[in-house]
Amino acid sequence: MHESTKIDAAQHNGRGYETSDANVGGVAKFGVALAVICAIALVLMVLLLDYFRAEKKSAEPAMSPLAAQREALPPEPRLQIQPNADWEKYEASEDSVLNSYGWVSREAGVVRLPIDRALELVAQRGLPARAPSAEGGEQSARGEKLP
Repeated sequence: MHESTKIDAAQHNGRGYETSDANVGGVAKFGVALAVICAIALVLMVLLLDYFRAEKKSAEPAMSPLAAQREALPPEPRLQIQPNADWEKYEASEDSVLNSYGWVSREAGVVRLPIDRALELVAQRGLPARAPSAEGGEQSARGEKLP
């Protein structure tokens, strides 16, 4: 009938893999050789790229005097290079306007107050009331008579 095959501990040799199927030393040597070849190829490519850059730079003609006199900035509208920095700069300028005193119109005697101070004044004095219309009824913001 069927013979059972038992593996004896002496045949196992204490290794955690099949010794007859794969040569671990050969696989490891191949991996090391592949890594060394890749490293050498990388170094050679970097050296070749540096050589090509130097050749291209030496082969470029000198800039003409007319090209050197051109304006450095392209025509409007230009794209923002750093929109986040531009936004932070804008916010800082707006905050400085909102939190400082200054003239809006010297001729008319109109000044700009910091927001905190303006809120304090409104809380103390209240908001101005709207004058009633000549017809005796309330008006909307657009001047229409309300029922």
